[in-house]
Amino acid sequence: MLLATLGLCTAVPLQPYAYQPLPVGSVTPKGWLLKQLTLQAEGLSGHLAQFWHDIMSSVWIGGSGDGGLHERTPYWLNGVIPLAFLLRNAGIDELPPVAGIYKAPWGRHGWMSTLCESGGEVRGAVIAGGVAGYPVESAAECRDDCAARSDCVGYAAETCSAPVRCWHKGQLPQATAASPAAPVGGKEAAAGVSTCACHGRNIPKPTPVDLMGQVERYVEVILAHANATSGWLGPDSSPASGGQYWGPSNVLQALWQWAEAKREGDAAAFSKASRAMLLHLLEQRRRMAKAPLASWAKARWIDMAKSAEWLIDNARLTDAQRGELLELIALLKAQGEDWDGWFEAVPRTSNHNVNVAQGLKSAAVWWRFNSSASHANLSMAQLSLRRMRKLDAAYGQPTGMYLGDEITPVPHTRSPSRGIELCGVVEALYSYEAMYSVHGTLAFADRTERIAYNALPATWASPRGGDMWAHQYLQAVNEINAIKASPHVWQHDNAFSETYGLEPNFGCCTANFHQGWPKFANSLFHSAPDGGVVVSMWAPAAAKLPSGATVEVDTTYPFGDDATVTVRAAAGTPVYLRIPGWAVKATVNGAAAANGTLFRGVATGGADVFAVAFRPETRLERWDGGAASVHRGALLYSLPIAPNYTVYAHHFGTADMSSDYYLQPTSPWRFALDVDPASPGSTLRFESRGYRSGAAPWNHSNWPTSIAARLRPLPTWSVTANSAAEPPRSPACDAAARCGPAEVRDLVPHGGTELRIGELPVAFFGPPGDGARSPRISVH
Repeated sequence: MLLATLGLCTAVPLQPYAYQPLPVGSVTPKGWLLKQLTLQAEGLSGHLAQFWHDIMSSVWIGGSGDGGLHERTPYWLNGVIPLAFLLRNAGIDELPPVAGIYKAPWGRHGWMSTLCESGGEVRGAVIAGGVAGYPVESAAECRDDCAARSDCVGYAAETCSAPVRCWHKGQLPQATAASPAAPVGGKEAAAGVSTCACHGRNIPKPTPVDLMGQVERYVEVILAHANATSGWLGPDSSPASGGQYWGPSNVLQALWQWAEAKREGDAAAFSKASRAMLLHLLEQRRRMAKAPLASWAKARWIDMAKSAEWLIDNARLTDAQRGELLELIALLKAQGEDWDGWFEAVPRTSNHNVNVAQGLKSAAVWWRFNSSASHANLSMAQLSLRRMRKLDAAYGQPTGMYLGDEITPVPHTRSPSRGIELCGVVEALYSYEAMYSVHGTLAFADRTERIAYNALPATWASPRGGDMWAHQYLQAVNEINAIKASPHVWQHDNAFSETYGLEPNFGCCTANFHQGWPKFANSLFHSAPDGGVVVSMWAPAAAKLPSGATVEVDTTYPFGDDATVTVRAAAGTPVYLRIPGWAVKATVNGAAAANGTLFRGVATGGADVFAVAFRPETRLERWDGGAASVHRGALLYSLPIAPNYTVYAHHFGTADMSSDYYLQPTSPWRFALDVDPASPGSTLRFESRGYRSGAAPWNHSNWPTSIAARLRPLPTWSVTANSAAEPPRSPACDAAARCGPAEVRDLVPHGGTELRIGELPVAFFGPPGDGARSPRISVH
């Protein structure tokens, strides 16, 4: 009935994509992209199932871990499923095991604890203390001594008398049929602790991280425990609530990615997953008649509609089933947040930053359902572009993101010291990818790269640098510390929100960040309506298209300025190469290629090679108060601030792995940029050392590229609520006494910084030759 009201019928198919996304499993990452994805799996993505309660013991697999809203494991699967298939394509099935001790808080375990033998002994071979133990001041000293050893998995402390006696325990010997494993330490050791509690944890022998194995186990359990009567997937604790639909929505996205990757080699798995999705969505439609969308489900209806569209595009459906899914999409739109109206009201309104990120793509998703839809006399494609521009004008940041330190700011501001949530970053990235594939608007591809290469890596840090063990909840373009900040400039989140760690402020981003890099990697290539090969975003990777054509991109972009594209396709197949909007001097095979367009070539039937030279120029973008950010190609270049790390908690693995950190600045940051705005390249000198194969792409030292900039100390730049105040109005050095003498410092890729200034006031353009006398100063 709802379809008839809209003037639609079930026989009308969904509108085709402008550029068809490739099925998950089509792309093989290479070069720095493979390294980045490997670092992700070696970090939190591959290990949360081993130690984080909300994944390891999730309600989705029969445990109690949840975090509220039943969203944690669905979020995680939505990212680790595409990650696992990308790594498998690259030949990576296992990653090295974590060495060291599991450092969740040490427990005190009683006489009958499963962690203790009868007699109070911790299981495992005695590796320190012998029979009688060695003396320590306290059980805590025994624990700390154990933690300092990579081979110690537990400790026993006899605390009944002084001095306390200590034993360290190692791995339990492997049992054999002839000699089963037995308590180690003997009666004497057991007697030594027989009247007291024992301490410690018994850790199984470290095993390699099998990300695909994790994926398969979780998917198997979820599918096996679908409600046999209703088809509902997962926990069903609030069947009368309008918010119940949100938790499973990311499982649906995870399942269709898993199904796509399985389709070619395992038709039964594809069928099982798609049927489970269908039954769940049909049950959701039935429930929505009595329990309309509310809360997060109301705001985020778009992803549910996208899953229904995927089924219509890919699954074997009866006409009745297709009609019900179309009715569901219409019902989701009718009951969901009015994103058309909300975006038109920006900046007079506000919303949760992640809702906004997901709402960005609602016009694109709805256009596939109703291509004649309009709002305020604008088509859905026009609305999508207008949304990006309105967010930029009200809350925009040099990274390509907008502000939302939980809620978009009221009154609206573009302050570079305010934050954006990591969940907002990965959801906006996904929305722009979707908007590009639906509308074909190249500005969305430019924006996707800008967020991926600046905002996404900038929210990670550790003393080692470049890994993915510790993230922020909120990141800022101008970030002079990462501390327990009280007071703080952000509006709604707690004092820990800019610190780096496992789950600062709240665990949603710990669960949700995983989709960022994998979905970006799977969006590098598309199929064109004419059967052509489309290189949509630039990174080192290869892909096989459904047509049988293959494409391979060799590049170090965005650190390098060139790419070699090799296409093997039937003669006459079009080849489309996206030329970024900033690449005003780009060439393909030596011929000029217009920026902001798709360059069109044609395959000859052999191995066709296209040599792309982007030839980027250093450019300035101007911000409020005349401040400037420095860009070259897809990268934002920022002033790095050298940090001092303080560990305030440790969770898993060795000292280099899952810890929480405070960061304090150890180098100056108050500077004005002394540059000629009319000719920035004349005073900003680009330097390239090149990406080193195997290095962490966004390491926090030894950056592959940098820009030598002339800066003037600006001591009057103040601190407000523990953050840098707004950049002083430009020109900041119009009075000579305000600024110090010029000095040359390196600006580096923003994504490779943990503390930084990415938006600087402009000093003025100093007299010719002044820069030649300026000292060169390096950070790190």
